[in-house]
This record gives sequence, C-alpha cells and structure tokens, in this order.
Amino acid sequence: MNWFSRLRRSLAVKLTAAGNSSGPAPVPLYLAFDGTNPIHQLLGDTGLPWLERRRDLEARIGITEDPFYRNPALFFAGAVPPPGFLQPWQAAVFERYAPDMPVVRFTGLTWFADDAATNIERTAEFFAARLGPAPIEQGYDTLVCRWQAGSASLQLVCWPPALQSPGRRNDAYAREPRLVTACHVTLLTGFRLPLSAEEKAWVEAFRPIADTRSVLALTAERLIAWAPNDTEVEYARDPAGYLSNVLHSVGCPPGCEALILCTNQLFVLPANDVLGFEVLRMLPAKGGGGSTLLVRCRTSCKGVAYKTLIVAQHGDPDGMVPLGRELADLFNKPCEVSRYFDDA
Repeated sequence: MNWFSRLRRSLAVKLTAAGNSSGPAPVPLYLAFDGTNPIHQLLGDTGLPWLERRRDLEARIGITEDPFYRNPALFFAGAVPPPGFLQPWQAAVFERYAPDMPVVRFTGLTWFADDAATNIERTAEFFAARLGPAPIEQGYDTLVCRWQAGSASLQLVCWPPALQSPGRRNDAYAREPRLVTACHVTLLTGFRLPLSAEEKAWVEAFRPIADTRSVLALTAERLIAWAPNDTEVEYARDPAGYLSNVLHSVGCPPGCEALILCTNQLFVLPANDVLGFEVLRMLPAKGGGGSTLLVRCRTSCKGVAYKTLIVAQHGDPDGMVPLGRELADLFNKPCEVSRYFDDA
C-alpha cells in the first residue's frame, strides 16, 4: 500500500469529528545548490508571470469576470494547469492592488470526483511528485496540505460537506456544483522588494520610538517566512540581515527621512509617503475594547486616496493617542483621533 493510499484511509477517521487546529505545519523546502527557490522554480516552469507588473498583465491579457464567483480576475490561459483544473490559473483584481507591483497570489481549483478528500489527495499527489510529500490533515472544517520555501508557499484546501454547518449557502455552488468538493490551490510568491541603497542607509540608522509587539508578535524566523499580501506589497521590503535592529519596533533614522515599521513585514515609508496618522478608539462591549494606531500611506493605486498600515495597538481606548501624536509631530503630519466606538 503506497503513502497516499495509507493517507486516504486515515482521512476517513479524521473526518468523523470537528477539527480543533489550523491543520498541518507546512513542509519546509530548501534552496537548490544554485540558490533557486523550489516554489519559484515551480512558478517559472508553470509559466506564471510572477515578476511582471500588474498594469502590464492587465493590458496584455485583460480582466475577465470569474464565471464561478463573479469577481474580476486575470486568467492565465498560457500557464500549465495541474490535472483536474476547472479553469486556468488566475489572480484576483482589486482597486487596492498596486499596479506597479507583481501578482503575489495565484489560485486555481481542482476537481476529480464528488469527494473532497479524493480531490485534495490527487492534487497533493501531483505536487508531491515535484516538491516531495506533504501530509493532508484536518484544520477546523477543512482538509489542508502545505509546502513552504522561504516566504513562498503552496497550499491546498478543501471543505468536506460533512464538516460544514447545516444550511450552508453559497451562490457560487448553485452556478457550479463541483465547487462544493473542489480543492482550492493557492501559490504565494512571497515577493518582496529588496531595500534600495537609500533605504538600507535609513534602516541601518534606525532609532526605535515604540514597541509594536502587540500587533502581530512574530518571531524573526516567522516574519522572514510571512509573505506580504497584495494590498501591502508596495511597502514591504526584504528584512534579511536587519531584523535584529528593527524587529517589533516603529521608528526612523535620525533625520526622519522615513517611517520604518516592523510588524508582520518590514515596511519602509519615505517621509513624503506618510500622509498622516489615525487612532481608532473602541470601548469595551462584546469585545474588550482598545485602540489601534494606523499610518496613512501614499499609494500608486488609481482612485485610492491612501492606504493604511497598522502601527501598534493598546488595550486602553486612549492608549495609542500619545504615540499617534508623537509620530504626527515628528513627521509634521496630522493625527486624527476617532470618537469612541463600541467594540461590538
């Protein structure tokens, strides 16, 4: 009995009870002797244009409505699909995705039979032939399989009907019933811009102002592997070699040439791209209340006035007001303090 057959038998046991974890840890993949990232190699061999700017892709292949989910998307008909793909590889389109940055998330759907476990198993078998085996385990109401190479990753997920709440409704399922048991394939490129020479000088001269640990307390290892999402990739930089200086901190070089923030990513914002600060205040209600400090950032997204990044959080509704005002004074920018909202 081969590895996948033994795994298939174990799935029947795991599906009998609700899951209480997020699923298996990703199987780590290591760089080849020539330094090649195996998931980046997979992207290249598949023909996915993971280093091309969004604006160029949209001009070249056009934006199409996904017939299943009715969302605008880029479909990559020239990329090689795995067996069982229901449609070509695709990438989401959204007004807040920077046009000068590449796509960082490619997705697809596989279906072989009206059985979720079969669909994820056969999809995992295809990728395992290239990347090596990875376990399929239950994570809450899903089955999950993962690989990780640096900040790049491949994830397979399906939602077995037996694990879902009764009466679950999804309009897309009515349009395409195979989606009920399909396996969702997600390739994250982990793309981050390298620091420019000027940005390196800023980071090397970094002086901390406050601790940001409450936002997302990632270890240095986890932060290096945490891929930026499409809405923040324009601000994220490769943190390798600099985390000992900036981890869990917000600050700037002595001349305030840039705001430097290290939470779930290393973010470097030239002072001219800092438009202001905002403090959201929440009173205890159903939730415990607290405050969140945001920085408003200039963006190249057409029709978007600004984007925001979380700087830090505090359990007190007024806890972030002093830091917001300090940073606003330092960069000569406004700081908007919200009225109190109930933490519903």
